[in-house]
Amino acid sequence: MTEKIKAYAKINLTLHVLGKREDGYHDLDLIFSPVSLCDEMEIGENDLDRINFSCSIPEFSTEDNLVVRAYGIMREKYPGRIPGLDVALKKTIPAGAGMGGGSADAAALLAFLAERYLPEISGQELIGIGAGLGADVPACMIRHATRGLGVGERLTHIRTEAAFPLLVIKPPYSFNTGEMYRRTDALLPDCHENRNDRMVKALEKEDAGAVSDLLYNIFEEAVPEREKIQTLKRILTENGARGSLMTGSGSAVFGIFEDTVKRDEVYRILSEKAASETEKEAPLYGCRIYSCEMVNRQ
Repeated sequence: MTEKIKAYAKINLTLHVLGKREDGYHDLDLIFSPVSLCDEMEIGENDLDRINFSCSIPEFSTEDNLVVRAYGIMREKYPGRIPGLDVALKKTIPAGAGMGGGSADAAALLAFLAERYLPEISGQELIGIGAGLGADVPACMIRHATRGLGVGERLTHIRTEAAFPLLVIKPPYSFNTGEMYRRTDALLPDCHENRNDRMVKALEKEDAGAVSDLLYNIFEEAVPEREKIQTLKRILTENGARGSLMTGSGSAVFGIFEDTVKRDEVYRILSEKAASETEKEAPLYGCRIYSCEMVNRQ
């Protein structure tokens, strides 16, 4: 018998880099929210006493995939508790987008293993295991908007049920996260006003306009394709988005809409335009368009 689980992507509503630490990591102050765009995993037990992993994108079917690593860590930490598993991953979250795709997959598997085989594990313990896999994994375990401090491991729940309609544009290029941090180091200290206290209040009030006005990501100032990213943001706002931002270290850009009717209309228009572009210089050439919503579950 197999079971299907979902792994939800996330977007950053703010991302401030406060400075570089002595350990080489960076202190952050950021706000993120899960979104309905998700990967799916089909999981069943096997008699092999190991994971048999496959992915709909063949080049991701490797021993280094975060799903395989998450399984290995749990087996090592809790010997004899977790059986062999067949895991088939169907990817929808775009790779290299800044939406936590690989981290979301690992987070979903960790949560499944804990619920099915290790119900005594606390949420905090599971988050600690996730942090050992990557800074984004704990964030992807959470089903509501959250503020993160430190390297993103100090998490505070934001009390909101905001479910704003979104469009996401993923261009055909991506950015290396390490390189983006190195570029950001040249900009520090970041003198931009930290908007996070006001963003928390805007989310609590579920005010789409205020949230849109407060969007901020320092990586937009360091990105090597800055004008292209700004063009994608303008396409969204000129078509009715209240606000637009690059998420994470990129390269995906999202727009917040006030209602699903307008969002769906723009999704159709931009999807058709992206599919028809033949000139490489055209702003939507090679872009993929995704429709989703913010997910905030109390």
